[in-house]
Amino acid sequence: MFEQTVDVTRLDGFVRYTRGIVRARLVLVAVFVGLLALYTRVNLALFGVVELGIYATLFLATEAALRHADPVVAFRQLRWRSISLVFLLSLNACILAVKLRLMGDPIMRMEAALLAICVLMFAALRVHTGKVSYVTAAGPPVATLLWIAFDRHAPLTDNHYAAAMLLFVVAVLAATWRQQTTDRALAQALRDLARKNADLTEAIAEAKAASRAKSDLLTVASHEIRTPLNAVLGFAHALRRDTFLTPTQADLAQGVLEGGAQLTRLLDTVLDLTKVETGQAALTLAPVDLRRLVRAVVRVWSAHAQAVGVVLSFEDADPDLAYGLLADEAKLEQTLVNLVSNGLKASPSGGAVVVRLAGVAKDQTLSALVEVRDTGAPVPPEDRARMFDAFEQTERGRNLGGSGLGLSICAANLALMDGEIGVDDLPGGEARRGRSAQGKSIGRGAVFWFAFEAATLAPPAAELAAGSPAEARVIAPIRVLAAEDNPANRRVLAALLAASPIELVFAEDGAQALDAWRAEAFDLVLMDVNMPVLDGVAALARIRELETSTPRPRTPVWMLTANVFDDDVARYRADGADGVLRKPIDTVALFAMLAQVAEKKAAAETSRASESLSH
Repeated sequence: MFEQTVDVTRLDGFVRYTRGIVRARLVLVAVFVGLLALYTRVNLALFGVVELGIYATLFLATEAALRHADPVVAFRQLRWRSISLVFLLSLNACILAVKLRLMGDPIMRMEAALLAICVLMFAALRVHTGKVSYVTAAGPPVATLLWIAFDRHAPLTDNHYAAAMLLFVVAVLAATWRQQTTDRALAQALRDLARKNADLTEAIAEAKAASRAKSDLLTVASHEIRTPLNAVLGFAHALRRDTFLTPTQADLAQGVLEGGAQLTRLLDTVLDLTKVETGQAALTLAPVDLRRLVRAVVRVWSAHAQAVGVVLSFEDADPDLAYGLLADEAKLEQTLVNLVSNGLKASPSGGAVVVRLAGVAKDQTLSALVEVRDTGAPVPPEDRARMFDAFEQTERGRNLGGSGLGLSICAANLALMDGEIGVDDLPGGEARRGRSAQGKSIGRGAVFWFAFEAATLAPPAAELAAGSPAEARVIAPIRVLAAEDNPANRRVLAALLAASPIELVFAEDGAQALDAWRAEAFDLVLMDVNMPVLDGVAALARIRELETSTPRPRTPVWMLTANVFDDDVARYRADGADGVLRKPIDTVALFAMLAQVAEKKAAAETSRASESLSH
């Protein structure tokens, strides 16, 4: 009858149920009234007309309930009106059945019984709406059927008709009463499902809000961390160019730069966690010298290893093999740092951690293997497979106090590279058990390893990756306007550009930058984003607007910012930025851009000079 299950304990479901009953009965009652008019007296046909009127009243009651301002009150009123009207329907039809029975004709007795049976079947449907409605609707037809079937002058044992009718009535009542229990359970299940759907919707909304809050936190954290980190690395770059540094001082400056570069890549990796969660993580391929990367990690972690009493060393299995690759340096470094950190935690004081690099070159591909060997507790074979699953904690992991995420991140990195990661026991010849100089027990140790293949680089690219790329030289004087509100970052720019033919003019906010740009001509604008008074994006938009409305040549504007999400970079470019430099400043990228601006200016001046001479 219905296309879907309705919940009659709620107003909308009860209205749909009642209207469905009315629509289904109206045609039948109309036909029945016609038959009564044709074959019975007029006074009997009036019972059918009354039936039609009660059905119409029931339909109007549903309409009134829908128009009521309070759904709870409307449901209560409709329920009791429905009980009353259905009782009248049942009583009216049963009175008609009695009238037919009293006519005395055996055929009319059968027709009266059929009419009462129809009423009983209709009343049995009221079991869906409640016990009171069911009893009031089923009572009249049950009494009528039993009155029609029983004969006071004949015993029940000889009245087969009465016995069959009694069994029929009992069967209908038992079946429908049992159905009432099922219907109530279904209605409760529907209510529970609705509540769970509401809870799920609320949970989804909260999860989205939490995700937005996390993204906002990452944005703020990225900016706040990158700003001081920019100062640290900028001053270190400036210091390294000082020709009066002793070899020890130069080595220390290089260590600061390497550590800061690792911290920058780690920060980029943290920002990429949102991509990992949504399955959008991807490799960022660039020239990498794997040997230099491994040595840098060992060098940075050597001070920590010394502090905890562990010897950290590097073993180069193939000293003559070139390790210039096209790979994702940040993910390789993150994986190696995780393994080295875990190895240092696992090894007791007096122990050792060895980072071993090996590889096999074939055609234009290099198969690389990196091992981190520690002297901590071994990993049982049954734990090795699940060590790299997220939130899985083995006994060794619990002892180290890990979160269960570090190794899973390593596994995810290697999966992106189509590589492998695993753990084994130390080779038999190296396995040892004993006591350190401090008397602590030293375990047999474990070897955590990862292997991958990557394309090798051509010699020029390999040489570029093998050492720090050279900074381009600025060949012609240029004027640069730098909008930067942070004093330390202004000092960094001044220190970095001091040795180049660059006239540097500072502005402390976007409004000052706009005023300076209006007053003087500049070959380049370096624009920070987060500044007081007027932010960098608004200042950029105003500059582009003024360039359009006035006959002024277009000034290159590069955003120099710590807000480096992909969406931010795309927005800056859409707003008219010529490029984006990230903080901490990549000095190679900075000087390459400055050199390009200087070359364009020198070429333009040469062209103008040639035109002047020709005239």
